[in-house]
Amino acid sequence: MLRFSILLKNERLRTYTIISWLIIALNFVAFMYVGYSGRSRIANLPYFAAGLLLVIFFFRFISQREAFENDSISLCFSIVIICWIVLQYYWAAGVIILLFLFQDISRRQLNVLFYDDRIIYPSFPRRTIEWKELNNVVLKDAVLTIDLKNNKVYQNEIISPASELDFNEFCDTQLQALKK
Repeated sequence: MLRFSILLKNERLRTYTIISWLIIALNFVAFMYVGYSGRSRIANLPYFAAGLLLVIFFFRFISQREAFENDSISLCFSIVIICWIVLQYYWAAGVIILLFLFQDISRRQLNVLFYDDRIIYPSFPRRTIEWKELNNVVLKDAVLTIDLKNNKVYQNEIISPASELDFNEFCDTQLQALKK
């Protein structure tokens, strides 16, 4: 049974966002080049796709919602992939699909799940940690520390509010039960 779900702060989210927008900008330039050079099988499609990317990019600045950031990046990647497929540049679509998957993985929410019998840590791939593998788990001053017996330590800032007293009491109970 799930006891606690703690959302970690993704320290590199801003960097990943900038990289995603740079990839989209490079595709904008590529569409303009394909349209200008006449290498397109459909004359106006590269310009149309580039225009859509530009509109979404500028609308992103007008909209102040943080949720729109993820949606706009996903929408831009989708437009780019579809356009490359329609233009029959399948290799470019394949590369963009891979980049989209990487950016989707890197920009996901990092949720640590605490169960009675295990902890699921949001690495890639997800890591399941049994309570018997741990020396200690502590939440103090919005920093989660997971100390493993193999001398690895995971330490992250958290975003979601959690009762430090209740959480630490739960972890101590789980660890003490293993010592008996």
